[in-house]
Amino acid sequence: MKYDVIVIGGGLSAIMCGIALAANGKNVALMVKGQSKLNFSSGSIDLLGFDEQGNEVLHPLEAIGQLSASHPYSKIGVANVAHNAAMTPVILSGAGLNFYGDSSCNHYRMTPMGILRPSWLTLDDYVTTDDATSLPWRKVALVNIHGFLDFSANFIAAAMTRLGCECRMCDIKLGTVDKLTSHPTVMRSTAVAKLMQNDGVLNDLARKVRSNMGDAEMVVLPAVFGLDGDDTAAKIAHQVKAPVKFVSTLPPSIAGSCLLSKLRKLFIKNGGTFLLGSMVKNGRIEDNRVVSIEAKNFPDQEIVAENFVIATGSFMNGGLLSSADGVVEPIFGLDVDYAGHQGEWSKECVFDAQPYMEFGVAIDSEFHAIKDGKVIENLYAIGSILSGHNSLKLADDTGVAVMTALQVARQV
Repeated sequence: MKYDVIVIGGGLSAIMCGIALAANGKNVALMVKGQSKLNFSSGSIDLLGFDEQGNEVLHPLEAIGQLSASHPYSKIGVANVAHNAAMTPVILSGAGLNFYGDSSCNHYRMTPMGILRPSWLTLDDYVTTDDATSLPWRKVALVNIHGFLDFSANFIAAAMTRLGCECRMCDIKLGTVDKLTSHPTVMRSTAVAKLMQNDGVLNDLARKVRSNMGDAEMVVLPAVFGLDGDDTAAKIAHQVKAPVKFVSTLPPSIAGSCLLSKLRKLFIKNGGTFLLGSMVKNGRIEDNRVVSIEAKNFPDQEIVAENFVIATGSFMNGGLLSSADGVVEPIFGLDVDYAGHQGEWSKECVFDAQPYMEFGVAIDSEFHAIKDGKVIENLYAIGSILSGHNSLKLADDTGVAVMTALQVARQV
């Protein structure tokens, strides 16, 4: 098996890199071990929500210039981040995904707990506002589906009221969905979304929303629609005679799953090879170059490429592993930046910035991975496997994924 580029990973960073490479004529394979954490994401892409002092960021491109030298954005450079940021909506649009937002100024998206968080790009049909003190509607019908517990309607209603909305709560009972409530473990957003693909169920919901919404000028629903990527918001809006917006639910996320599905389709359309269930076990390195890799489900085949990109994520995805002896990258044994003593990896207060969040593989200024202090010339690292930033505190996880992916694709 021989390719121009092999990308190891299947998350946002891996797939965006693969799309950009395939679109420019490279023979690319994505070797994907299993599920992506995109299935747990909000569907938004956050470039930089907070600076390193914890202050909210209004203009992300300006704030990126003030980040520490260890941050991946500093290695890319502000001009290149701006270039990559301009390309991102073009790629997303090519996948049939429409987003609201601009890299020059953050907007606010509503989280599943009713908190407004600064964001760069948010799917068009989701609740957003440019003003952190108000929403752009006066009267809102907040709808939940009876028995669905992963949508915190009370929290969201309280938040909307604080933001100046008159919020009418509607609990809609649907017979088809009701059958799931006898098994609470399967009453999740993905199960409900599958039922909502049925036009009869969707029409029943729309009729009941229409009869319960009063004089609301906006209908807000949990994001359990559009699993197949169709324009469900427009369908519901047509029947209820009012605009419709969604708020993300607790994971699993339909928005994230839809984003992942459409990007995978674009990658394949561009000529990429998608190898699902391909767990890469190790790589052979000679003379500071990766010669080949070995995958669990291809035991008798040597897998070779001119260039390799590792995008296996951090601890959550198994891209980094920790033990009493330290933190390791398990495929190539790359150098990892981390605090030397285990007692320094975390802080007692869970709300403090945790040091382990900044652990990651060591790279040079061009994102080449480093092993035993030496640069691996044809191996690049992208996404959350990188060291130098706390994605939770900075709200930059998906932004780093996309920016580093496109930067490395350009270099390759």
